[in-house]
Amino acid sequence: MLDAVVRADSDEMAAAITSEIAALVWPDRCGDTEFCRVLGLSVRDNARALMAALAGTLDVGEADAPTGAFALAELTAELGIPVSELESAYWVGARGLWREWFVRMRATGGRGGEDELDQVRHVTMLIFDYVIHVLSAVTARYDVTRAEMLRNKEDWRRAVLAQILDGTTAHTASDVEQLLSYPLRSTHVAIALEVDDRAKAERAATAMARASGTTPSVVLLYSPGIWMSWLGSCKPLTPACAEALMGAARAAGVRVGLGEPAAGITGLRRTSEQALEIVRLRQRVGAGLPPAVRYADVRLELLLLHDEVGARAFVADELAGLAGYDERSDRTCEAVLLWLASGSQLDAAARLGVHKNTMRLRIAHAEDVLGHRLSQRRPEISVALRLREMLRASM
Repeated sequence: MLDAVVRADSDEMAAAITSEIAALVWPDRCGDTEFCRVLGLSVRDNARALMAALAGTLDVGEADAPTGAFALAELTAELGIPVSELESAYWVGARGLWREWFVRMRATGGRGGEDELDQVRHVTMLIFDYVIHVLSAVTARYDVTRAEMLRNKEDWRRAVLAQILDGTTAHTASDVEQLLSYPLRSTHVAIALEVDDRAKAERAATAMARASGTTPSVVLLYSPGIWMSWLGSCKPLTPACAEALMGAARAAGVRVGLGEPAAGITGLRRTSEQALEIVRLRQRVGAGLPPAVRYADVRLELLLLHDEVGARAFVADELAGLAGYDERSDRTCEAVLLWLASGSQLDAAARLGVHKNTMRLRIAHAEDVLGHRLSQRRPEISVALRLREMLRASM
């Protein structure tokens, strides 16, 4: 009985199995002639190999994946079809092949018994062994093809990003939208993420998009350890959305620089440059910046730091006796900056973890040193306090 089934037309069985896989795994591709052709070749080649294994002319453990099987692996990778669907196709195919074999075996007149059970056991194990063996090679080819495709696409995207940032792109807006998978007509917020791990960058960008109700773009490597992403919205960000975005950025666990919202390809360029300015500022002054920074919050500092001598003179003029880096000045400046940011001595004391009376004494000391300027020049003193910390790191 086994010999009769082995002599059966494997191509006829493959045709039935191909239709079953297409209907169950890829129903939306049943009308794609080229896809179905490649699928059919894969099933045919695998069926022929299994029939050869049943005939004893092919050792399953040493069998190479057939040409058709590799062709399907490469095609699914290029189309972005998940590898899990490719694996499902193999198990649906294995079930179909076993069924087609069993029907033909029964048609030979087998009436059961130990011999027939032994044959069923042998063929079942052989089919499973073959699928497990071939799938390892097929998924490896899928991974190689997918990685190469993504690497090439990433290179194209990175090149277009560089052209956008330096204003030399010759691509139309629609070309860029297609390449980056991101709508240029949106209002954009650029994110520069300082992290080595791409997965962490993607999680952070996704969390910020979810919190602010925006659409995330693909995360692109800008330079080693620096990833760029953009959040898009069909309308300007509301203050509430902007605050939610900053909250998610603070909780991301990575260093983040956020550009200001801007529309169109020119806006994409501007907000990206702002986010990268924060990266450059952090590289320069390091410890003087918190993990999450919005461009609007450091705009003045960035302008002043273009002239470091002038920036140090500004700090000295505004802070007078608090401009130095002794322990008492450090404590006083930290307290005043938190107080000015929160507007409440109690809130500032809680954030510092000190008693309200300690906070009151530190602010009183600042008022003694600065005199009327603390109440009359709050914006300038806030900027000077932040600059003081930034400049400390570059001393």
